[in-house]
Amino acid sequence: MAEKGGRGLMVLHSSPLIRKAILDLFRGDPSVTVLGGCPHPTAVGSLPGGRPDVALVEYEQWQEVLGNLPYWSGTRVILYSRDNAPRSVVDCIRGGAAGFVHESCPPESIVKGLHEVLSGRGFWHLGADEPQPETRKAGPVGAWKLSGREEEILGLLLRRRSNEEIAQELCLTQQTVKNYASRVFHKVGVSGRKELFRMLRPCG
Repeated sequence: MAEKGGRGLMVLHSSPLIRKAILDLFRGDPSVTVLGGCPHPTAVGSLPGGRPDVALVEYEQWQEVLGNLPYWSGTRVILYSRDNAPRSVVDCIRGGAAGFVHESCPPESIVKGLHEVLSGRGFWHLGADEPQPETRKAGPVGAWKLSGREEEILGLLLRRRSNEEIAQELCLTQQTVKNYASRVFHKVGVSGRKELFRMLRPCG
């Protein structure tokens, strides 16, 4: 049974433990109505309370959600993933996701991020995994993992922060930020900010 409260939350994930753990974070939150969770997009119609305002969706099920856009129109989708490769993040941006959460995201950050999305902003927690030795070898563009600092820079770029603002926030020089940003663009597979921002679509 859906909890009474604010705007509706659904969790779409194949693992019942993950569904329960995430939904439990919001039980008792007066600003969120917990609609429930389901293992697959075909089961969403069985949930009470109508369409969700925000849905946390397993990355592997993203394409099936995109295949039923009429149902999901008006829902802001956050992708939850074990994979934080830049290309996966960019695919989410291109698909119109409101956010991306790596499984390493702390519970308190998931709560904060969901409220950010409900407020009309984006939320991007890309994880802090350093590249494994084999990923440091030359390879196709977009195939490398981001370092912790590069993940941080990409998160700020996605929030449309300028180099100057990023430098101030991270206590770096603007040239250092520019160097990091260039590496991030290369790994993600875009030419620069303009191409990255062209991928961003309004959500909800």
